[in-house]
Amino acid sequence: MNTRFGLNVEKVRPKPRTEEATVEEQLMAELKERLPADACCFCVPDGASDGAPRIVICHRGRALGIQLRQGRTSAVQAAGFARLRAAGMRIEVARDAREALALIAEMGVVLKEKVNSPFAARDFFRQETRRRG
Repeated sequence: MNTRFGLNVEKVRPKPRTEEATVEEQLMAELKERLPADACCFCVPDGASDGAPRIVICHRGRALGIQLRQGRTSAVQAAGFARLRAAGMRIEVARDAREALALIAEMGVVLKEKVNSPFAARDFFRQETRRRG
């Protein structure tokens, strides 16, 4: 059995922000910085998210879903979540970004440390090069 997978990558200049980013956008930005090399994440577009979690992480052959709670879960979402869980996807619902990051770590995804200063970045890269050397 052959499986085909296609992915297009485009380099796009970021749009200047006139408004503050949503919690979901902030979480996605942090995930893109902190996910390990063997993981990737994407956000399901608004129109296509009925029945699927908004944030999907692929890690070591597993699909993990995170839904940030925005009121009650709709019947369509509940049915979609049940279908995806039956297919083997782990889906968690979080109240905020901090809880979402904790749930992602609980799912087995080891996130990189958050870089807060240039010195932290230097120390992180030193530690990574020592591990590989």
